[in-house]
Amino acid sequence: MHINGHSFRTIWPDPEYKGIVCIIDQRQLPHQFVIESLTSLDDSIRAIKDMHVRGAGLIGATAAFGMYLAAAAAAPDQGVDEALKHAAVELNRSRPTARNLGWAVERVLREVKKIADEAAKKEMAYRTACEIADEDALFCRQIGRHGLELIAAISKKKKGKAVNILTHCNAGWLAFVDYGSATAPIYAARDAGIAVHVWVDETRPWNQGAKLTAWELQQEGIPNTLITDNTGGHLMQNGMVDLVIVGSDRTTHTGDVANKIGTYLKALAAHDNNIPFYVALPSSTIDWELEDGTGIPIEQRSGDEITRISGMNDITGKIETVRLVAVGTQAVNYSFDVTPARLISGLITERGIVAANKEAIHALYPERKQNETGTAMNPVEHRHFIRKDALHLLDYLVVDQNGVQTTYSMGRTLDVSENGLKLETTQPILTGDTLLISVGVEDDIIDLRGKVVHSEVLDGRHVTGIEFQDISTEGRRVFKKYTEAYRSAQGQTS
Repeated sequence: MHINGHSFRTIWPDPEYKGIVCIIDQRQLPHQFVIESLTSLDDSIRAIKDMHVRGAGLIGATAAFGMYLAAAAAAPDQGVDEALKHAAVELNRSRPTARNLGWAVERVLREVKKIADEAAKKEMAYRTACEIADEDALFCRQIGRHGLELIAAISKKKKGKAVNILTHCNAGWLAFVDYGSATAPIYAARDAGIAVHVWVDETRPWNQGAKLTAWELQQEGIPNTLITDNTGGHLMQNGMVDLVIVGSDRTTHTGDVANKIGTYLKALAAHDNNIPFYVALPSSTIDWELEDGTGIPIEQRSGDEITRISGMNDITGKIETVRLVAVGTQAVNYSFDVTPARLISGLITERGIVAANKEAIHALYPERKQNETGTAMNPVEHRHFIRKDALHLLDYLVVDQNGVQTTYSMGRTLDVSENGLKLETTQPILTGDTLLISVGVEDDIIDLRGKVVHSEVLDGRHVTGIEFQDISTEGRRVFKKYTEAYRSAQGQTS
């Protein structure tokens, strides 16, 4: 997304120094735009705990890069596995509610354990962190496409008049790596030429709505109006809200949602006024073990966040913190609440919109089968979907030689070789670029990374040749299955 017309992500590895990870220090927004460098595990923990970064997806990505920084710093007598085991404990303590944090830590641990060589373990930690960040952005983009359907339907019903959407806290691109969850459908609607207007809850006590959501919507040219947290019910009663979309920090596989404190009250108001209430989230936010939202750990932060407030002094131009209450005032500060599934119209995920109940969620993610003891099996991680006929791709991500990332849609496989693919792509891709793609058949899918070794235009079609790099044994198995399915499908259509 954009800041003053320039594209940014919320977190990215320094292109010149591999031991540095860059973040936007969100405590300084919207008054100052500050890029901060993380160079150690402690830096990453501090960034999460003290809210230099925040939001489920971004916390997960920061934790993943924190694991990489811990691996990179592992002493020879300690070993990478031991360093990561320690890092995992410390990171999981930093903020307890967001599921993405634990999910990202577990994923890095799982991938690194597959490698024997110490240097290769460090490289795998780095690669996995980058993949988690890329996947977060891609999943949010898919959320936008699916959520667009809801906004388009309301727009049609209103005969093109602006669709009024209320959101709480910041589930925008600043809360993820890019695009956001709750804001992704809004950006997709804007891109589709649909008129939208957003009611932005200020979201006490950190005021993420006022400081972050309103600011990022302004940067993207989305009409928005800031309101106090208690105004939403009044707007709903008076027909001024068409749709509520919020994010999630943790969602049980039965459909209960933990999100920023105050979300539950918005859901109650929406339910009472027959206004659709949707939760936008990537699958990394789903807790596949918790049956009931009452089991979600609710973070309790310092009462000082309620009794004091920070902002820009218009006279001095400095950010200042002032006390709001009498000395000695006691305050309790719960960061999240839980909205029960019965109040939720649906969940907007990267795979589509699904009802907030166990049966529907598990039907959308069939690979999340449980064993006889009820413990969730290891997840299948994948970035995009492959059609069952093995001929088409829904999405692929290109990283060019300068590190610029672009997502394209609807590629088509033209041919397969032992170590690569020939694709028809919707946009030209340059030789030497890197392409991140998922291959497989139905639910048996794996992520592969390849170099573009050939690029040309034939009869107006962009043709791209890719050679995959460092394919694991499991990768070769899945790619062989994909190759066989592709050739079988080709034979049936020839």
